[in-house]
Amino acid sequence: MDYLKLLSSLKKDVIANPKFETIQYFRKDFISVWIWIYLLENHFNNKKKINIQNIIQEIPNEYASRPTIYKIIDIAVAKKYFIKKKDEKDKRKYNLFPSTQVVDEFKEWSKVFKDF
Repeated sequence: MDYLKLLSSLKKDVIANPKFETIQYFRKDFISVWIWIYLLENHFNNKKKINIQNIIQEIPNEYASRPTIYKIIDIAVAKKYFIKKKDEKDKRKYNLFPSTQVVDEFKEWSKVFKDF
């Protein structure tokens, strides 16, 4: 692995990459990044449905409160970065899925790292 090349690419990307709207949104803070990665990871693994409660349970309390997590998710849903659907079995729960835009931008953005 060429660590210097990787670090150089990361540095350039961190400064600004306006090409990817959703990535810019989710990298604003640690919790947003974590939620973004968690949903994408589950999307690519075809794992179980993820609801807001799953996310809250995964994030240690010292990093974010429930209202903070809800706020991040609600804004992402309003921006259509996440899709929020009622659970088919338990109508009290809402499952979250990354939008097509989030998945497509992640795939395109991650191409930068293929040569490392």
